[in-house]
Amino acid sequence: MSAIATDVTVRIYGASELGVLAQTAPGPAHPRVEYVGGEVFVGLDHRDRGSAVTQGETEGADAGFRDALRAAVSLVGELPSAVEGTVVIEDEALAAAVLLDPSRVAGLELSGDPVVFPYARDRVVIVGAEDQAAIARTLDVAEELFDADRPLVSAHPMVRADEGWAPFPWRERVSELAMRFERVLRLFSVRAYDVQTVALQRPDVHIAPAKIRVLESGVTTTFATWPRGTATLLPVVDNVIIADPSGTLSVATLTQFLDAAGDAVVRTGLSPARYFVPGDQPAAPTA
Repeated sequence: MSAIATDVTVRIYGASELGVLAQTAPGPAHPRVEYVGGEVFVGLDHRDRGSAVTQGETEGADAGFRDALRAAVSLVGELPSAVEGTVVIEDEALAAAVLLDPSRVAGLELSGDPVVFPYARDRVVIVGAEDQAAIARTLDVAEELFDADRPLVSAHPMVRADEGWAPFPWRERVSELAMRFERVLRLFSVRAYDVQTVALQRPDVHIAPAKIRVLESGVTTTFATWPRGTATLLPVVDNVIIADPSGTLSVATLTQFLDAAGDAVVRTGLSPARYFVPGDQPAAPTA
């Protein structure tokens, strides 16, 4: 491991990207990462090759890998000052340093405990847990990144807790923004499924894409379609549209669909999660 300790740079990963890489670069070829919190991990890339430091390269060298991580993040500078209660990090190495060492956020002038939003490798935002206006602006950033079709990491915020990061309980702390949070989570989920769909393509199984629908009430929901009689990998969505070969359509919540299916439908080990629906099952749930 010491041979690459001076020739690496940090890399931020989201759980959904690692889930795709588990299919495209499994086993020894999979990136070696350290868990940070929420859906976020940090690994290393070879500077000269632009490729990940893998599990195969670091097998039996746990201490060496962690030393290389510490050495890489020790080279980055200090955090910028908060502007209007917000710190925006656009440098991936600096963002990784904060994620690996939350003590770096000490001294920031924020309203409440530091909350980190790891939206993208080059867009990590830190605000105070009590600053609802700053949190609302941060949710605007998430939508802008989605609309710009940028690679995304995670929409799940984390709050500093003890020596690390813990999930930020936004439903309790900023309940007025719950609808905004739900929308952003669904947008990021759909993007993750889009990326996964490309990696999973195969001729014998339909990879159902997740889609967004905004209701008249303003609530953002997700849906996917199961063509009855077709073996399908179904994403976790709010609603399932069942398309019968006769041309009729019916709609069920995912829970209703799974209850009707019983043991016929199996949750896979994919990340983000999908269910395998066999071609001849299940029966459509009754209204």
